[in-house]
Amino acid sequence: MGTKKVKISSVKRAAHLKSKKAPLSKQQQQKIKQKREQLSSKREHGQNIFSQKAHKRDNLAQRKKHNKQQSLGLLRELDADEDGDELGGEHLLDNVADMLDGDDLALLQANKRKRKAKAVPLEEQQQSVSLEMAYATASKKEQSAQKVKVNLLPIKSRDGEIITRTTEVDYVPKPKRKPELDEEEVEAEEDEEEDSDAVFEDSDDDVVNDEVPMPKQKLVSTTDLLIARQQEIERQKYRIGIICSGILERPEDKMRNINALYELMDEINAETGIPNLLAVRKLAIISITEIFKDILPEYRVGQVDTKMQTVRKATLDRVTFENALLQQFKKFLQKLEQLTAQVNKRGGQKTPQTIKMATVAVQCMCDLLIAHPYFNYVQNIAQLLVYMLNCNYGTMRVAVNQCFRTLFGNDKRLDMTLFIVRRINHLIKSKQNNVHVECITCMMGLKIKHVNLDAEKENELKQKKLESHRQRLLSLSKKERKRRKKLTEVNKELEETRAEENKQTKHHKLTEIIKMVFTIYFRVLKNDPTSRVLSAILEGLAEFAHVINLEFFSDLIDVLNRILEEQELGYREQLHCIQTIFVILSGQGEVLNIDPIRFYQHFYRNMLVVQAGKNHDDFAIILRTLDEVLVKRRRNMSQQRLMAFVKRLLTGSLHLLHNGTLATLGTIKQTFQLTSVLDALLDTDTTIGSGRYDPELDDPEYCNAASTSLYELSLLARHYHPTVRRMAAHIANGVPASGEGALPTDIGKLNAHELFVQYDSTQMAFNPTIPLPKQGEPKLKRGRHMYLRSDFKQHYGKLLKDARAKRTMSKKMLQLDFLSELSKH
Repeated sequence: MGTKKVKISSVKRAAHLKSKKAPLSKQQQQKIKQKREQLSSKREHGQNIFSQKAHKRDNLAQRKKHNKQQSLGLLRELDADEDGDELGGEHLLDNVADMLDGDDLALLQANKRKRKAKAVPLEEQQQSVSLEMAYATASKKEQSAQKVKVNLLPIKSRDGEIITRTTEVDYVPKPKRKPELDEEEVEAEEDEEEDSDAVFEDSDDDVVNDEVPMPKQKLVSTTDLLIARQQEIERQKYRIGIICSGILERPEDKMRNINALYELMDEINAETGIPNLLAVRKLAIISITEIFKDILPEYRVGQVDTKMQTVRKATLDRVTFENALLQQFKKFLQKLEQLTAQVNKRGGQKTPQTIKMATVAVQCMCDLLIAHPYFNYVQNIAQLLVYMLNCNYGTMRVAVNQCFRTLFGNDKRLDMTLFIVRRINHLIKSKQNNVHVECITCMMGLKIKHVNLDAEKENELKQKKLESHRQRLLSLSKKERKRRKKLTEVNKELEETRAEENKQTKHHKLTEIIKMVFTIYFRVLKNDPTSRVLSAILEGLAEFAHVINLEFFSDLIDVLNRILEEQELGYREQLHCIQTIFVILSGQGEVLNIDPIRFYQHFYRNMLVVQAGKNHDDFAIILRTLDEVLVKRRRNMSQQRLMAFVKRLLTGSLHLLHNGTLATLGTIKQTFQLTSVLDALLDTDTTIGSGRYDPELDDPEYCNAASTSLYELSLLARHYHPTVRRMAAHIANGVPASGEGALPTDIGKLNAHELFVQYDSTQMAFNPTIPLPKQGEPKLKRGRHMYLRSDFKQHYGKLLKDARAKRTMSKKMLQLDFLSELSKH
């Protein structure tokens, strides 16, 4: 990058140069003072600067004239001897003197006398040169032979005396330094520059214009290479930080400095021709992303033609900055697209370095899309990220998936959401449903709550009613029509103040989004039910089943039933199918005449699949389905089926973690509160029911759950978690609202889903907190003697009695030689 030339006034330039001057030392000031005195003495003797310059011009003109005459052959060739030269010169002057007269002739004669006086014989010149050479050689010999005394470190003798030492070394002359320019010469050089062409450089230019020294060609070790690499990274970090801070301080003036960061993004630096390190390239990309996240406006920048219309100066500056910002942003996006194209296209270079750079580029585009979803070129970013959803690298797919989920949750206008869903639909259709799961799961982040897909039909009916109402208004009198007209205007103004029109537009966009989503789901279910995205499709149907159009209910249930019976699905896909069906039947599907007994059997069979292992998180699917089956559809179930589900649910709770067990007990508690049929399961008398309970039977209607009891509660009453113990005791006491066995308020108000999330210990946090053990000294128990031989105990006691009788025990301890005493006996 070159320096930017800016025209400034002479006053500002002088002030700028004055501020850049360094203070002079005392020696420099003394030298400048001596030179000024010499110049003043010369002026006093009558020597003028202008006459010196004129004399130099005359000498230059004479040399040019002499060279021209010599080239034309007017001058004779010089002879070897000096006399010939003098005669030729005198002859030439005589010929010129014949052509002059007056003052010119007098001046020529004077010059001739001066030339004769200055002429020196050749022998004298040679003699003077030889003398100078002899003096120079003699001086060099003297310097080489010259010795200089140097003081050495003192030594201390044994007597304690300090002995100083000196030695003689060869004399080394100091190198001559270039004379520094004095103030007058500096001012003369400054006067030669034109004021209009002054160069003004920013304070960051020495960092932006990075001058990298050429590396020396020499053998280095691996350690030296690693040290040099780390030093280069630290240097570039400092440089990037200076450039970024300068841009953020004054983006209007320093926008051009981003080009220095663009050079660090490339694989080979275009300015120096040296390859950039991978860490430096990543830092440059992330730094530029953070700059744009800070300085990009929240609105969309429009194009203003300043040539066709006149604007104010402030507006012109703002428009110029926005256009420059837009160009730099476009250039940055093009570079990011080039990095992703290397790994996404067939002919790209798929090396580990390019994959890492593409991952960073995708992450930066995701950050820009989330930070500024309404700026220019954002749709281009979204379109590129949609194609990266189907790339072969899981890290990039996860990043884009998370980005789209965040964008769907934060998008208030729904413009970008609708655009992305349409592009995903086009991608799945073009790939013939052969896409990765992330293309489907990203739509789980859509905030779709209550959307009426039958709104068009309702609008048609409403339009017909309004038309009939209009016909009635035509038959009204003139006063009544005026009154109705005023009332309509007032209602219209009220709707505008309430932003009803904006709500209708948003609702229309939301309807288009959910239509597009269900188009994707139904296409996969109809054309390719064995696709690898079937699990994600079923999960999405279970999530958005409450907004499906009523016309598709019966067909959708038939398709899901056929998938459950004919295809070999995993337990997760089966649970999603069952959840979708029960969500449909619990809502608007209650009007359908469908017997869900086959789906009860599928659900009852898959309830024990989840345990305290890798699939423990899938228990949330069972909880959502249980909420539809046991709570919302409890009146449509028989007593035997309801008891069978509660018994199997409590049996499965023994295989779960404590948060899953709490969620199970929370569901059973809620079911006990809603119906009194389950009280029979708390009775241990098994003669009430008919038959014998078969826990291995897959049909909940005929497993005879009424003939058993909830024995699992006695096991859960001794659980390691205190809340599980309290909840099990609460259910065993018949779910009392108060008194013995009642739950505290903070636990009783939580539902099953809240219990499952709040008591989750995957983050290594136990709820409630485990108390610390009490500090105390351990109690030492008094030991007792153990004997291998029973007869030794008698001898031992007898010996002790004899010893006590012989010796006193007041001050001295008992000492006895057992071996000698035993040998006596």
